Amino acid sequence: MTTLAPPAHPTPHEPGATAGPLTPQRLGWNRTLRAWSPDVAVVALLAWWATYLTWGTGGREPRLLSVACVLAALAWVAVRPERSLSRWALLPVAALAVGACLVVAFSPTGWAGRDDAGAWVLAAATGPVLLTWAGGPVDSRRIELRRTLLVVALLGAGGAQFAAGWLPWWGAQDPAKLFQGTFYWHNQVGIFLAAIGVLALAVAGSGGPLALLGWVVAPLCVAGTFFSTSRGSQLSLLLGFALVLALIGGRAVLPRVKVLLTGALGVAVSVVLTGPPFFAERVSPAAGTAARSESFVGNGVTRLEDWAAAWQVFERWPLTGAGFDGFRAATEAVGVGHRAGRTAYVHNGFLQGLTDGGLLLGLPLLLVTLVLAVAVCRGLPSVVRRGEGVRVGAGAALLVLVLHSGMDFDWAYPSLLLLPALVAPLALGPHGRPRRPVAWWPTALAVALLVTGAWWAWGGGLSLNAPLG
Repeated sequence: MTTLAPPAHPTPHEPGATAGPLTPQRLGWNRTLRAWSPDVAVVALLAWWATYLTWGTGGREPRLLSVACVLAALAWVAVRPERSLSRWALLPVAALAVGACLVVAFSPTGWAGRDDAGAWVLAAATGPVLLTWAGGPVDSRRIELRRTLLVVALLGAGGAQFAAGWLPWWGAQDPAKLFQGTFYWHNQVGIFLAAIGVLALAVAGSGGPLALLGWVVAPLCVAGTFFSTSRGSQLSLLLGFALVLALIGGRAVLPRVKVLLTGALGVAVSVVLTGPPFFAERVSPAAGTAARSESFVGNGVTRLEDWAAAWQVFERWPLTGAGFDGFRAATEAVGVGHRAGRTAYVHNGFLQGLTDGGLLLGLPLLLVTLVLAVAVCRGLPSVVRRGEGVRVGAGAALLVLVLHSGMDFDWAYPSLLLLPALVAPLALGPHGRPRRPVAWWPTALAVALLVTGAWWAWGGGLSLNAPLG
């Protein structure tokens, strides 16, 4: 009887001839690659945000946003957020990204605002990636390391932003001159420093390995917020400081003492940097703000008028809005009184979403904000009770960012638009949901949207006045 035995060596046309056996060494390399690829991809995205994206006019220079979209696509593939996040967490951000793309397809400004759509897609995708990476189903030591890296990226960016703004401001030898940083506008650098300063105050008050970094960065951010002359940013910093002081450490007193001392050090740094040897004569750290105080009421009235105009534009185009970069032209087309054609921005991020994208963009934006607010508030009592200072600081910084965006055009800068997505995982904390097998279509959709955003953002986004098509 003859038996048919398999050949000792695979023939050339068999898969084994090209792929080779799965040896223990190859299996080890595959496991190592799968284990570390999320960290490499996310750290690359954080590094790009903290350096090139934030420094390049807040992300509005050519190609900077495109590279960020590509890095976010790689991070999504490596992290696979849909495996551990619930669909109720993913649906609002998916609607936000898809809505931004639909605005380009159907709004009056159409193709002209494609770079803005790329920024919204990037922000919507970054949130789930970081939430999974900094709080997903891995061991607690790795989660702690990841969250530490995220804090370092945020605080490092704040310190670098202060240095970039301080050198030209000092060189001008005029304390009343606007402190603008790399955003090249004082309100935006002010809220950037204020939000990171609030987080740094909490890091300093919490102790631990990053406390020294908090003690260094917080005073610089406090001083930079003073120098920016941005009243909204200064009020936001004060609110964040009060929240951190009230909630940090639970019933413990020492963390509050540390926060008070760090804040006092920030005021002292502000005083030192506005006198000799940096300036010929000592001036008040609030000298620039006082020089512009006469416009406070006028600015408030103007904002109310712009908000009313935004509502009129939304009523004209309720589904798609006027389109990205179309607010100035839309106010002229609708006829909103003496504010017609006077500004490209609503000075309110939520109303800007309604005027730029109608319900396609504004409704998902409100939904994402609501879901995030509910999640943070639900966890706040236990966070305070356990004395998790960094989570308290991140929650306060997130509130500061959202409130300030309600009175200015922060989200016109991609770097600032991404900032809530970077802070939110620290405020929410680890979720530890087990991974589950899912289809590849959510990842395919996310990558397709991010690649589209990279293509649209290639030319940059410094054009603010798109015509209505």
